[in-house]
Amino acid sequence: MIKLFVFDLGNVILPFEHHQIADKLYETSLVKDRCTPDGIFRFLFDFERGLINDYETGRMPTHEFFKKLKQKYKLELELDEFKDIWNDIFDEDPAVSQIILYLKSRGYPIFLLSNTNELHFSYIMERFPIIHHFDEWILSFEVGTKKPHGRIYDIIFEKRALERHEVFYIDDIPEYVRAAAGYGIPGIVFREASDIWRVINENCI
Repeated sequence: MIKLFVFDLGNVILPFEHHQIADKLYETSLVKDRCTPDGIFRFLFDFERGLINDYETGRMPTHEFFKKLKQKYKLELELDEFKDIWNDIFDEDPAVSQIILYLKSRGYPIFLLSNTNELHFSYIMERFPIIHHFDEWILSFEVGTKKPHGRIYDIIFEKRALERHEVFYIDDIPEYVRAAAGYGIPGIVFREASDIWRVINENCI
């Protein structure tokens, strides 16, 4: 029996496309002859070496993150302008929001478990009210670790006294779903809202 649903944020609740960040930053660079949008994207978002990793685990504050990026690519913009480029990438999937509201109406606790950063989450809290329906937020930049490391999944059970098989995890990245399964937490790789409804219909109704 499922007693807790845990949702990823990006491309589950909020679809996003972050290649546009690199494209827009490239347009502000004073050294376009020495960089490309793809190069900026890799510098930022490479899973192992990207600048985002220190930012999303809270080891680098926002001002330092922006300073390093601005210096490397000689970006002709200030922090407020950067925030607009950085944050304006999200939409809301109303079908998933409907599921969240349904689960809450049926009394199911729901957690958010996300690799994210201070700028993104501050923006999301203001822009997307659905986030405030969650019982707990487990955010990489606050807890100092990120998926797929086991520590971030363990935090679920520090917040709720449950058996691991009683938790169900939903993420769009197969590696993160496999990691959760390796720690005893069943889940699905999200593609569309019907995937979650199928689990609810089989286990909760």
